[in-house]
Amino acid sequence: MRRTSVSRDDVILSTMPFMIAKDLLEDLVCPACIQPLEYRENPESLKCGKCRRVYKVEDDIPNMLLDEATIEA
Repeated sequence: MRRTSVSRDDVILSTMPFMIAKDLLEDLVCPACIQPLEYRENPESLKCGKCRRVYKVEDDIPNMLLDEATIEA
C-alpha cells in the first residue's frame, strides 16, 4: 500500500470556503443601477448599497439576474 503525503496547507485549503476572486468582485456592478457591490459571507451574496438589491452567490458564481434578486429594507 502506497501512502501519499498531504501537507498541513493542503488540508487547510481543502476545508476553507471558496470566495469570489477579489479582482472579479472589483469589476462587478449592480445591473440595475450600475453601482459597486458589497460582498457578504453568510449567506454568500452581493449587495448593492444604492438600490439594496441582493444577488445570491451559488457555487462561487454570482447570480446577477434582476428577476432573481431580492430587495432588503
